[in-house]
Amino acid sequence: MPRMLLVFVLACSPALAQPSGKPTTPQAPAAQDRNILLRNNSESVLRELYLWNGPSRETGPDRLGADVVRPGATFALRLGRGPCQVEMRAVFEDGSAEARSGVEVCATRELVVDDRNTRAVEVVNNTDVELMQLFLARPGVVGPDRLGAATVPGSDSFNLRLRGETECRFEARAVFRGAQAETRQQVDLCATPRIVFGDPSIPLREVTIANRTRRVLRELYATTGDSWGGDRLGATVLNPGQSFLLRIRNPACRVRLRAVFADNQAEERSDVDICNGQTIAFAPGRQVALVHAHGRPVREVYLSSVQESDWGENQLGDRPLARGERREIATDSACEADLRIVFDNGNAEEARNINICTRAEITLRPGWVLE
Repeated sequence: MPRMLLVFVLACSPALAQPSGKPTTPQAPAAQDRNILLRNNSESVLRELYLWNGPSRETGPDRLGADVVRPGATFALRLGRGPCQVEMRAVFEDGSAEARSGVEVCATRELVVDDRNTRAVEVVNNTDVELMQLFLARPGVVGPDRLGAATVPGSDSFNLRLRGETECRFEARAVFRGAQAETRQQVDLCATPRIVFGDPSIPLREVTIANRTRRVLRELYATTGDSWGGDRLGATVLNPGQSFLLRIRNPACRVRLRAVFADNQAEERSDVDICNGQTIAFAPGRQVALVHAHGRPVREVYLSSVQESDWGENQLGDRPLARGERREIATDSACEADLRIVFDNGNAEEARNINICTRAEITLRPGWVLE
């Protein structure tokens, strides 16, 4: 090429004649406001949710705060301005967690968590005691209580979702009401997704327990061994007149029973037959005779243990005690009791710390009150 032509080309093409300087760096996409709807399509309560920028090692705050997202419910997430690709960690009620990378929170307006990455495991409780906690442990890792807020009644089963686990073999440890525990070693949940506690070959006995006292029955224990074990009522109490179906796995028909009432008084029975189909009733254990020698009719009578904070029910019902009448009343009080009588005109008198075990008959007459 002639020299003059080359000079002309270079003069007209400065981009070709000299370097352009530093290379251009691509600009990062602008941060956007990120409002997204969280939908819980799983069968578990979502307890915590963490969303954070990928390079950061910190997960940041729980985006649910004090809220939880129940199965089938939604929750509005307002993440503010930031990148569109984030990391996610969802924690469920049973302590299991699900993690995801590169979650899109700009173009996609709905974030869905579900049970696609879980395994269904059946937990069978063939004991007669409520199963309170279940732990699946690997070497060096115990893990959370897999039941979460759920419990498994005796002779019942429960389907749990095993989330975020790729292992097959676990040590399964069950904790029952009363802190009794049972462990299963080397449970292979890939081969058999089922964990069984207890012995189904032991007969399951059922018997009705009735509270015919005037006190609240707070705890009930049934056993054939030296230890009473857990309270069979659990969170239930038996008010006066109520009954409870006791279910107990036992080879024999004879058990020991212990009832604890709201005033902390307890009644124990040995060699109780639970196979004859009859109701086992806890009833008032003492009879106290009242002889009315006062001048006015008695409309109400109250007799309660000295440990009780209130008088309880009127022992006369709707039939007042007439002058000269003798009537027996049933009581489940301990030996030391307080007595209150109310006359037809509303006046009342009281006697404290009466020993009704040694004084089975009480005469109501002027001046009977003991100071």
